[in-house]
Amino acid sequence: MELQSIDKIFEKKIFRIPSYQRGYSWSNNNSININSTDPYKNVTGQLKDLWDDIMNIENNSWHYTGLLTLVKVDSDYSWLSTHEQYSIVDGQQRITTILILISVLIEKADKLGFEYGHLPGYIKSQFLKIHGPVDAIIFGYDADNPSDKFFKKHILKDNSIMDDTKESIYTENLKKSKSFFEDCVSIYISRQNLQGIDEKTSLKSIFEIITTKLKFNQYILPKELNEYVVFETMNNRGKPLSELEKLKNRLMYLNDKLPLYNPFTTVYDTNQTEQLLIAQHQDTISKIDTAWITIYQSLGANKSNPLNDEEFVYNHWIIYFDEYDRSEASVYSNFLFDTHFTVTNVYNKNIDKLSLETYIKSLQESSVVWNKLNNLNYFDSSENEYKELLIKLNRVGLKASFKPLILAILLHPNRELYKPIISILEEFSFKLFYISNKKSNTGDSKLYKLAYRICQCNLSATDAMNEIKGFIDYYYNFILFKNQVNELFKTGDQFGFYKWSGIKYFLFEYDLRLRIDNNISDKSSEINWADFIAKNSIEHIFPQSAAMSFEDYCDWYQKTDLITARVDYDKLQNDWNTFSNVPYDQRWAYCNSLGNLLALTGSLNSSISNDKFDFKKDQGLKSAQHQNKGFKYDSYSARIVSNSNEWNAENIKNRGVKMIEFLWTKLHPNQPNALTINEKYELLGLDFLNKPVTAGQTSSN
Repeated sequence: MELQSIDKIFEKKIFRIPSYQRGYSWSNNNSININSTDPYKNVTGQLKDLWDDIMNIENNSWHYTGLLTLVKVDSDYSWLSTHEQYSIVDGQQRITTILILISVLIEKADKLGFEYGHLPGYIKSQFLKIHGPVDAIIFGYDADNPSDKFFKKHILKDNSIMDDTKESIYTENLKKSKSFFEDCVSIYISRQNLQGIDEKTSLKSIFEIITTKLKFNQYILPKELNEYVVFETMNNRGKPLSELEKLKNRLMYLNDKLPLYNPFTTVYDTNQTEQLLIAQHQDTISKIDTAWITIYQSLGANKSNPLNDEEFVYNHWIIYFDEYDRSEASVYSNFLFDTHFTVTNVYNKNIDKLSLETYIKSLQESSVVWNKLNNLNYFDSSENEYKELLIKLNRVGLKASFKPLILAILLHPNRELYKPIISILEEFSFKLFYISNKKSNTGDSKLYKLAYRICQCNLSATDAMNEIKGFIDYYYNFILFKNQVNELFKTGDQFGFYKWSGIKYFLFEYDLRLRIDNNISDKSSEINWADFIAKNSIEHIFPQSAAMSFEDYCDWYQKTDLITARVDYDKLQNDWNTFSNVPYDQRWAYCNSLGNLLALTGSLNSSISNDKFDFKKDQGLKSAQHQNKGFKYDSYSARIVSNSNEWNAENIKNRGVKMIEFLWTKLHPNQPNALTINEKYELLGLDFLNKPVTAGQTSSN
């Protein structure tokens, strides 16, 4: 192991980042504000740390930058006998970042018309490119790496490259890294100028610091060490590799150990066997590389919110291997690396070329579907029915336990037959988690087992549907909903349905049903689900502030000026005098009962929450600046409420009864309404309305 500076490390060497390495992941939390007096304020991350290290190197000193582990490989350029080529086994994030910074400095020098070295073109040929029969790129990725062309085109500024790269989180990181250092160098030059140091001198100074004072421990692996094993071992320290990155390396390592795949037992001589084995290994590596390009592109397709590697590998493991065990932590990782993908299984012939490549292909295909499942806009137009089903499922809650099952369905060759299962998962979620108040992991092991069987094509759509219906029947219990409502109204702050976990989904579905029943197509009254949940657009028609006693009002709103508070409170009571004869405890129940809660299209409720009913219906009556706002102009259910002349306890009760009847029908579509009027009142939190009911009475009529 030898301590070397950057200029020494790059002396007569070509570097490649091998395909088993993770993509470029160094980043900061924020961008530099170059126009600020404190441009680095609130900027943290690996890029900023490296820049700080460089800026703090004292004269006659140097900075230890880390370990750089290399393995010698065959050169991409047979004509370049003066250079040796190396793959970077460890240290690629740091050395890549430094090369990006050097490329920025060289571009800055080009613009000023000077070079850093004593000989023309020397520095560019040392760090960037040597011209020849085929230009030799000094530093880059293996040609089959998805970042290769992007790096050459956008980092090294090689305009001869036709970049058809699909951008990912890794290419985005490369782009942001270069932008960061461009800003850093500009700020450095500006600050040096203030001290009377010209731009050319400043650039030469920082270039010398980077190339001579940043030092690595360079270690070149002996030939007898396997680079895949070394890579996996070394990356168990520091920032750990993701499961996906380790998996790729493990598969390449096992491929290196596979014997010749010879299903027809053809007899070959020794030389033929060796040549065929080399070709076989290269073929599988090519398939692994191609698969991982697809996987990384799929997981990073949404650059603002890239998908988690581990979550993808975990969900694929569920559908591919029947090994789920809730009792064991990290069971999937232990299975993949300690039980299944092991050298022992290769030597015991439990893993061969066919089984390895079948797994690789499944992982590749699954990544495309996994992206669609998590980013619905990636479904194409021919898949709109699946997209719509998943939009509905997302509204009620696309539980983690559903994802393997949906993944298996979307991958199935006859997935049309399994499509109704996605629909029934909406019922599963609503009945179990919102109505029966079950734990979020209820039934997950059963659903995972179904996912595996569907993936393996040994469970029919009909049988799968029947099993899920059986799960629903087993876990669903309407009595548990009654108990839940009782707790919401009788315990704690007694916020009733306003604190029910299913209230947003229910109010949205109720408004949607009203639109369907009344053939409403007007878009202005349509609730956008994303806005609805983001803006918390649930309105108490009869406001909470008016439902409180004066003492509770002052306490809740922390009123200290009791005289002003009394004036405000009395105005509320006058505005809502339709409840003047209702006791305060009953007012609070009415206020938080289902019939008093209203879904709005936007954030209107924040501006009208304490208004009187006439103003809530039409804000134009309040002031000219609020024209065309209010219930009359909002969601369809709000427009129906606005048809009432006044709002009182009777309105809340009657609307609530209709909503409970809708709830019952949604839960039991093929059953008659079996609830008595007293049961409906209890479910609304209005059990004080209960009175003797004649036998067989089931409705409010």
